[in-house]
Amino acid sequence: MKTHQPIAGRSQGFTLIEIMVAMTIGMLGIMIMMQVFTLFLGQKRTTSGAADAQENGLIALYTMERDVRMSGLGLVGLGCTTINTYNEDRTPQDLPMTMLPILLALDNPAVGTDKLTVLYSNSAFANIPTLVTDPMPTSSAILNVSNGDGFAQGNLFIISEPPKACSLAQASQDGNKTGSTWNLQHNPGGAYDWNPPGGHNIFPAGGYGAGARVTNMGSMVNREYYVQNGSLMMRDLTQIDSATNPVALVNGIFAIKALYGKDTNGDGYVDTFVNTPAPAASEEVIAIRLAVVARAESNERESVSPATLVLWSGGTVANGGAIALSTSDRQYRYKVHHTTIPLRNIIWGV
Repeated sequence: MKTHQPIAGRSQGFTLIEIMVAMTIGMLGIMIMMQVFTLFLGQKRTTSGAADAQENGLIALYTMERDVRMSGLGLVGLGCTTINTYNEDRTPQDLPMTMLPILLALDNPAVGTDKLTVLYSNSAFANIPTLVTDPMPTSSAILNVSNGDGFAQGNLFIISEPPKACSLAQASQDGNKTGSTWNLQHNPGGAYDWNPPGGHNIFPAGGYGAGARVTNMGSMVNREYYVQNGSLMMRDLTQIDSATNPVALVNGIFAIKALYGKDTNGDGYVDTFVNTPAPAASEEVIAIRLAVVARAESNERESVSPATLVLWSGGTVANGGAIALSTSDRQYRYKVHHTTIPLRNIIWGV
C-alpha cells in the first residue's frame, strides 16, 4: 500500500527591493557611526594635543626659569664687561666671554623666536671673593690670595680689577695655604685646558695688582637655550663640543621670547622691558620677562589659531611681545606660558 508524503510549502526569501532597502539603512547607519567616530577623534586630538602642549610648555618654562633665577651669581661688582679666556681645545683658543648674566638674541627671524644665554657660578663660595696679595703681571705668574678656602682642583675662577677686562683661569690643585696667604696653582696642560701655556698671556696690559678680586666660579654654568625643529634645545658652552652636541630638552616647543627688565635709574625697580639693546653692565638687568609657546603635535584641517599670538598683555610683534603666524602655522593649536623672573643674585648684589 502506497503512502503519500505531504508536499512541502514553497521556500520564502527576500525580494530585491527588501535587500536594497536593508542595504540603504545599513549604509546610513555606517555613515552616522563614521561621522560620530570622526568627530570623536577630532575632539580627542584637540584635547590631547592641547594637554600635551600645556605640559610641554610648563616643563620648558620651569627648566629655563630655574637657570635664569640663578644667573649672575658671582658676577656682581666685578666691574668688567668681558672675560679673557683661553682653551687649548677650542678654535680660536683665545675667545672673550661676555660678563652679562643674561644675554638675549633673535635666533630665528622667520618665526620670531629668541636665544637665551645664562651665566653664573655654581660654587658655594661664589659670593665670597678673595683678594690677590702679590702683583700678577701675566696669566702664568704665581697667584697668591688672602683666602683660598673652597678653591678645589678643577674649579674655574675669575680675576677682576676695574676698569680692566676680567680673566678666567682654572685651579690645577686645591687651594694651598703657605704662611699667611694661599697659593692657587693654575698650571696648563692635562685636564686644565683653560690655562694658557707659559709665554701665552691673556691678561690685560699690566696684569693685576695686589687687591684684585678672585671669584670662585666652580665648574661654571654657561648655558644657551633656543628652539630647533620643534624642541627646546640646550648647549653647555663650557664644553668644547657644545656646537655639535646640543641636548633636546622638551618636544613640542614652537618659540621662546624674552625681554630684559632694566633698572635704568638704580632704584631697584624695573623701569622698562625691552629686547634690545644688550645691557651695558651686569647690574642693569634685574628681571627677565619670559614666554614659552608650545604647539600641539597634530594640525587641524582649517585655521584654528589667530594670525598673531599675543604673549602677554600689551604685547605686539614690534615690541617683542607677540609672534606672527603663517597660514600653515595657524592650523595648529598653541599654549602660551609666560612669567617674569627676578634675577635674585643681581638684586641682592651677590
